[in-house]
This record gives sequence, C-alpha cells and structure tokens, in this order.
Amino acid sequence: MVNKIIAADCGKSTTKICLLQDGILQKDSFPTAYGYATEGRMDLIDKAHTFSIEGSKKAYRIGSDALPIKADDSYSKDSEITKICALYGIAKNVTPGDTVAVAIGCPLTSYMDQDARTQYCKNVLPKETIRCSIDGKPTQFTIEKRIVFAESTGILSLHPELITAENDIGIIDIGGLNMNVTVLGHGTILDEMSHTTGNGGRRLSAQVKTLLRDHEIEIEEAQVLGAIKRGRVNCHDDAKSALSETIIASAVNNFVDRIDDVLHQTWRNFDTLTLCFIGGTSYLLKDALTERYGKFAIFENDFEQSRFANAEGFVWHLKDELEKQAQQK
Repeated sequence: MVNKIIAADCGKSTTKICLLQDGILQKDSFPTAYGYATEGRMDLIDKAHTFSIEGSKKAYRIGSDALPIKADDSYSKDSEITKICALYGIAKNVTPGDTVAVAIGCPLTSYMDQDARTQYCKNVLPKETIRCSIDGKPTQFTIEKRIVFAESTGILSLHPELITAENDIGIIDIGGLNMNVTVLGHGTILDEMSHTTGNGGRRLSAQVKTLLRDHEIEIEEAQVLGAIKRGRVNCHDDAKSALSETIIASAVNNFVDRIDDVLHQTWRNFDTLTLCFIGGTSYLLKDALTERYGKFAIFENDFEQSRFANAEGFVWHLKDELEKQAQQK
C-alpha cells in the first residue's frame, strides 16, 4: 500500500522534489549534478553526499553544483543523470521500507509518443524495490505506482481554471539553464509549437556579472542573484550603486527582448495566448515581464512557488489519480 506520494522535477539546473504524506506537503531541492565517488578527491567537495544503488558497480557523489557531470544540453532527460537524481531525491525523503507512488516530468518529444513515454518511465523509475545507501547508511523503498506528465505542465494541476475552451495557454518555464515553452489549445498540447531553448537564468547572471565587472563593480557569483532581485548592487560607493541599477535594468530588458523574440518566432498566434510564467527565473523577471505583457502574464505568488510549480502540480495530480483509482475498486 502506498504511504507516500512523491513528484520529481529533474530540471537541467536543479532537481525539485515534492513529498505528500497525510495531506502535508514537503519540498526539497538539490543541483542536478553528480560525479563518480571513485574519481579524484570528490569527497572534499562541499555539500556532496555519497549515493549508491545495490546491484550497481557505480558509487556517486551528489548534491553539489561543483560536481562535474551536469544536465546541460549535451544530456537528454532519459540519460543516467535524470534517473540518479530522481532516485536520490526519493531515497533522501523516505523512511526505510516506504512504498511510494512517483510522478515525474517527461520531455515533450518523448511524451507525445506513447511507446517512448512508456520506455522513459521504465528507464527512470523502475517499478521495484530500490535498495541503496546515502553516506553509507542503507535505506530502501518500493515504487508501486508511477506516472509520467509532460514537462512544464504541472502548473495546470495547480490552476485547472486556466484550461477552458476559450483560453489558449502558453506556458513559459524559465529555469537556470533553459526555457521550455509549451502551448495548449483547448486543453491539448500542441507539440509542433513547443520546444526548449538555452535562455536560462544562468545566462542572464553571467551577463550581469560581466557587465558589472567591466564597470569596476566587483561582485561574486553568489551575490548576482540577489543583485538582480533588488535591481542594484549594494555598494559603499553611492555612484557605483546607481550605475549598477542602470546596468542590471539594461541586461534584464535585453534578456526579456530575447525571450520575446523566441516566443514570437515560435508562436505565430502569440498575441492570442494567455502567458503562464513558471520557474525561478520567470519570477526573478516578474516585474519586467509584467511590464511587457500586462494582464496577459500570470505568475505564482513567490519565488519558491514558481520554482516548485511543476513538482507540486505533479504530486497533487497523482494524489487525485490514486483517489480515483481507489474509488473504482
């Protein structure tokens, strides 16, 4: 019997986990990155944990963005990194012996083909008991039920009121490394109008950091996100703070211009769509996007809700599906 419901959103930058038990929702996240424990001194990497699965000859280091293997554009979502991050995310959020139902996002290219969707699910979420260890401590869980959703569509489970016959929706999911765009017409995914580009938040952060340093405003990587959120760098020098406002505003507007170009090129009917923005970078750019699209732009209430929109939508949708199945028995 299932005693925990879990959703995994293995993004290119960050893996988000939502755990639902007894009506209480818990959230967890970690970088979508790993390394092999046998290579070099990966034990010295801060925040990295060991993870191994019984029956596999591989032992992993996971949990730190400093690890070398990342889900960049050279890795598909059905590669090993998605499976390892999904299973690690489940393992670290269960009690040994739990039986779980799991939902996971699937790339549209696979989701729209039933055979490919089924194979993706089997590859990433084996329906069996997983015996594994985290930092040498053994644990196990059994995946009893599993379901695959189209990536970036979790938001529709949180806001079913968006799906109406009169409402055509463009979902723009801007994460750390890329931007997924998905179009629904009358509640149906229009595959030919949906795709992924590299317009993620890290590109914007890198541009802002470079521009600031070009103007002798020194800023560390860890400070960039906060500076973009505030719209300025808190310098002791008032003149540099004022200059940073101009630099950041210009970089953000240029970034939004690029997003706008991509969306108009993708969707000929762009001006007829309700735009649903999710993902951490979307919320980071909320003011600029709202200024651009006005009442046609919809956002979650805060940064964390925007980051976890997919995983949270998937976990609640799975809960509803399990309840329907129980009523039919």
